[in-house]
Amino acid sequence: MKNNLWKIVALALLLSACKSAPTSPAKTEAASAEGASTKPAAAKAQSKDNSDKAAHAENVYAAYLSNRQIYFEYDKVTFRQEYQNLIAVHAKYLLSHPQTKILLQGHSDERGTAKYNYELGKRRAEAVKNAFSDHGVKKAQLVTISYGNQQASQDCADEECHKRDRRVDISYGMK
Repeated sequence: MKNNLWKIVALALLLSACKSAPTSPAKTEAASAEGASTKPAAAKAQSKDNSDKAAHAENVYAAYLSNRQIYFEYDKVTFRQEYQNLIAVHAKYLLSHPQTKILLQGHSDERGTAKYNYELGKRRAEAVKNAFSDHGVKKAQLVTISYGNQQASQDCADEECHKRDRRVDISYGMK
């Protein structure tokens, strides 16, 4: 019995601590009006937040689309994982614009024979083409060409210079 009495007293104290202050009908109406007026403001803030996020997403999308080079390591035809998002964004664009074609231009640095560098540039362009195909882009939208070392920087004295030449360029505007 004593145990039950203590439970009841504890429950009563707990409930009284949680009870809100009594309000008059006038205060309740004012609070309702205030709540109604803050709802549109909250909706506007949410809408602005959503539009800011959409604008940011559009800026990121545009930034990826403006980046049109995929770089390779020395004597390699596989590109680094960091370029997967770039390819995915361009693939998304191509999927939503099925009439658009792109030219994938393979390049190499000046080291090696002209024939070897031509083949290396070709294999690099094909590797990027396959990555686009893996994302569902139709092969008819993808054209490859190799320039080998024909457009390599002349008089490259260091590795930083050579890195810029080992790439595939993505070029829009193919007919």
